[in-house]
Amino acid sequence: MSGNFSDAADDEITKFGDSKPKTDPVGKVEAEAEEKVEPAGEADADSEEAELPLGRPPFLPIDCDDPKYKEQCDLFLEQVDKYEGFYMDLDKFDYKFAPVKFEWGLKFDARLNNKDLMDLLIKTAIEAKNEDYGTQLEFVEYVSCNVTGAQGFCFYITLWAKDLSSPNPEPKLYQTLVRKFRGDLHVHEFKLKPSQQE
Repeated sequence: MSGNFSDAADDEITKFGDSKPKTDPVGKVEAEAEEKVEPAGEADADSEEAELPLGRPPFLPIDCDDPKYKEQCDLFLEQVDKYEGFYMDLDKFDYKFAPVKFEWGLKFDARLNNKDLMDLLIKTAIEAKNEDYGTQLEFVEYVSCNVTGAQGFCFYITLWAKDLSSPNPEPKLYQTLVRKFRGDLHVHEFKLKPSQQE
């Protein structure tokens, strides 16, 4: 699964940033808090998130001799093994490890903003899967993406899609690994999330 897809993305495919996942892909059930609407002109002084560029506190400096760092590094490596770089709870770490959340990145493409890039990555992955396997996958909803640098960038994307060629076209969780190097996108993997394999 590979190809050169350097055209602009379909603006409507992911609605990146506009939706919330239907379920937690790791299987945890978390209640979503309703968003508060503040009256115009009133700033929430307690809101640290508004001041944080990553929407989280800054990472701690790495100290390989610190037991807390060693503990978090071991936990991180366990998650990498368990989830293969896909959905991981990276917000709970105080140190910066790779991969990182897509939403933390400043810019991954010189021409496209991150929303348009995500649209293009998902569209490319679904088109490659449909072409190579004769499926009729249709995108439903973006869940998450982790990114690591590897002669370009590798995007570990989790998304909801439904296969219209299936006798049961219910939305299912899929994982896709797309590598971007300069203007080329290569789809290395597109699979059902392991817990949803038939």
